Amino acid sequence: MLAAAEHWILYLVSFALLALGVGILALMTLTVVQGGASGAERIIVILEELLLVLIVLEIFVTVQTHLAGGRLHLEPFIIVGTIAIIRHILSVVVRLTIPVNPAESRQQLTELVIYTASAFMLVAALALARWSQRRPTRPPSGARRDSSASG
Repeated sequence: MLAAAEHWILYLVSFALLALGVGILALMTLTVVQGGASGAERIIVILEELLLVLIVLEIFVTVQTHLAGGRLHLEPFIIVGTIAIIRHILSVVVRLTIPVNPAESRQQLTELVIYTASAFMLVAALALARWSQRRPTRPPSGARRDSSASG
């Protein structure tokens, strides 16, 4: 009974994630069409919102994998974190284009360095996770192990 309840909740979460993704795309379209922002600002808004949709879809795929009986893997969560950090980096870069006092500028640069270091760490974690899942390849049973051996 609890397993069935879990599946129903996961299906509801899946539908909510899809609706959220569609809603984000609709709001993004309205914002870009109605907004009085410059072309560069519109592009940044589009990019940030599309990255948000990617985050939602990655979570959706993770839920679907779990519903199909698959195990939860670390990779999707690392990818979601990386995309989220990239969104923050874009936000900081946009704020850096606006002239502010030196203290605020220093704070924004510090933020940018921390986010960038975090992104590199997450990419390294993703590479490590993928590397650790690789299976060593064995030579075929009839193959010679040492090429210098005479036979």
